[in-house]
Amino acid sequence: MQTDRGKPAFLTGLGGFRALAALIVLTGHALSWIAPLATFPAPLCASLARLTQLGLSGFFVLSGFVLFYTHAPGPGRPPFRPGRFALARLARVYPVYGLLALASLAVFLVREPEVVSAHPASLVACLSLTQTWFFAPATPTLFPIGWAVSTEVFFYLVFPLLRRPIAALPSRRAGLWAAAGLLAAPLLADAWIARSWPDLFAWALARHPGYAVATADLAGLFFQWLTYTNPYLRVFEFLCGMATARLFLLGTRGPAWLGVAAAAGLAGLVAAPFPGDWFFLSVAANNALFAPFLAAACLGLAARAPAPAAWRSVNALAGASLSVYLLQPFTLEPWAALPELFPDSWPLAAAGGMAATVAVGLALSRRVEAPAARRILAWGRPKG
Repeated sequence: MQTDRGKPAFLTGLGGFRALAALIVLTGHALSWIAPLATFPAPLCASLARLTQLGLSGFFVLSGFVLFYTHAPGPGRPPFRPGRFALARLARVYPVYGLLALASLAVFLVREPEVVSAHPASLVACLSLTQTWFFAPATPTLFPIGWAVSTEVFFYLVFPLLRRPIAALPSRRAGLWAAAGLLAAPLLADAWIARSWPDLFAWALARHPGYAVATADLAGLFFQWLTYTNPYLRVFEFLCGMATARLFLLGTRGPAWLGVAAAAGLAGLVAAPFPGDWFFLSVAANNALFAPFLAAACLGLAARAPAPAAWRSVNALAGASLSVYLLQPFTLEPWAALPELFPDSWPLAAAGGMAATVAVGLALSRRVEAPAARRILAWGRPKG
């Protein structure tokens, strides 16, 4: 399945997957930031949180699948050049990220200039996309939504090291065992975190004694980093996507109903009430809980793309997914003022914020993200 230049053919179904993941995250954020959650039943609030968790996990699994599918070694494939790969990844994420990170920084400079001047390390971490690589609770986050890009950049750095071992899986059975192991590893880590949480929190408090009078704040920050934003745990989702792509390249397609079954499983995980005393599920929902079904969905959609995946609007949203994601603080949060004036208007405000985000995201992708990527890649292309 290759083009005449040796590049693998585009998988339409995965473009549809990316567009759907972008809409899921956008919906979760719009409802969480705009709707009056205090009036909602607790199970519904939990489902809304899981909706965002699902979408972001989908991006991480999909990233591993697409990168390995694109850069897997094989006969007739172009050679893998780490420098060119790094430049392509930089061209893909940094122009729009840098623009919006600077916009967020400008907001801080207007509202709280002392925060930026007092924490230069936070500025360096934000601009270098390393803000999730370390737990630094006393350092303010200047562009909070950028955490997912920081985590993704870590995946890009380790991909050249992981590419060959995944490609060495010799058979479908080996690929299945590898995928299963990569799914089991974070779940085992989650079980250990759930069991050892008091000791882990005591360790964090000992290293950040300034939070002795604000232990609840430290607990929330540490739990968020440990289970949700740090790349060292979430890399397993990326690896699972890589192993699933290896299965696909080995000829594994799965039954025709695989995509539907995966979607049903994901919907059940989002909607099902979790037992209040099972801390493990709260930990796992922050990272690997959805990965098995997401990997199955990738495999099913790669083999059999549904008709909507080929729609021009779906492809446009898939291409603009990064811009749509990073824009959300700027295009969603202003709409939260409408329900404060008109309490029953939150559905209209949420819909308006989502429409504005998609519209501005498409324009930003077309005018900034795509042209900047082309220029960077042209700059790095060998002459002659």
